[in-house]
Amino acid sequence: MQKDDLFLIESDHSGNKLSLNGQDIATFATLDRAEAEATKLANRTVPGASLKFELDFKWTLSELEIRAATLERVSGETIAGKTFSAS
Repeated sequence: MQKDDLFLIESDHSGNKLSLNGQDIATFATLDRAEAEATKLANRTVPGASLKFELDFKWTLSELEIRAATLERVSGETIAGKTFSAS
């Protein structure tokens, strides 16, 4: 059975909001801190997992940027730390 975990970071002038599978986790002052927390969460599920965030969406009028990374697992094991983009 496959289960994917979707990590999103929404960045704007107010901070960097991290969410996991649609649930807000926290807002961080820096993008690096949000990415570090996402990796920490991924490691709780799959020890040694790493995430690579890629820019999926950028709206310059509001300075909004959305970055995403997925962690794919089959029967509780990672098959790939896969990133995707909306291009």
